[in-house]
Amino acid sequence: MSFFNLPKVDLARPSSSSSSINNASDESTPLIKTNDEEKANIGIASAPSTTTSSQQEQTKKPLFISILTILISIPALVVLIASLSGIAVSAGSVTFAHAITYAITLTILTNLAQYHFHKCTKRPSNRGHWSKFGPFYLTAIAVPLATFDILRHILVDNSIWTIHSFISPAAYRPGCENENITCLSVMGWFSAIVFTYTGYACLLVGTIWAADLIPKIRKAWAQLRPSKN
Repeated sequence: MSFFNLPKVDLARPSSSSSSINNASDESTPLIKTNDEEKANIGIASAPSTTTSSQQEQTKKPLFISILTILISIPALVVLIASLSGIAVSAGSVTFAHAITYAITLTILTNLAQYHFHKCTKRPSNRGHWSKFGPFYLTAIAVPLATFDILRHILVDNSIWTIHSFISPAAYRPGCENENITCLSVMGWFSAIVFTYTGYACLLVGTIWAADLIPKIRKAWAQLRPSKN
């Protein structure tokens, strides 16, 4: 018997233990992939729900503000409809309606001015100070101009500003029977016509300017127009 006649060992053949380990690792790999896929699916499913909830919250806020504004405006609307219909309205109701109208108008305009200032701080300043803060300045000017006539009504209703003052707050000329635009006094023309319409014109221009509405319209129009080439 020779010591060199040893049994041959096939090195290419995998042993049973190594094959079992490989089979176990192969079987565990799909489980890991499945767990990863489930996590990815959960993340994908939760992302739209989060986006939807945030969109719903953003939609509820303007809706709540609109409903609150309508509820507060009801007394002023009732007095206005009653006066236009020829129904007798008490002086207290008129004073209350003027106060509510002034409060609503002042609240909306001042908040809009603050919003325009916040937007103007993010505008580029390479075109100068007026180009950056111009929308805010126009809106700030619109606040006292648009609310001056309502404030005049409140001061007259409470006898704070009377006809015996240095400047009379009367909106109509004395002795004029028709209370319309033909009978307006100098104060009436400035408070009801000049100040009010100038204020709302400044508000309109400031809002359009702050929103960059004209460049957006030009861009949309250029995209809608067919190319000439």
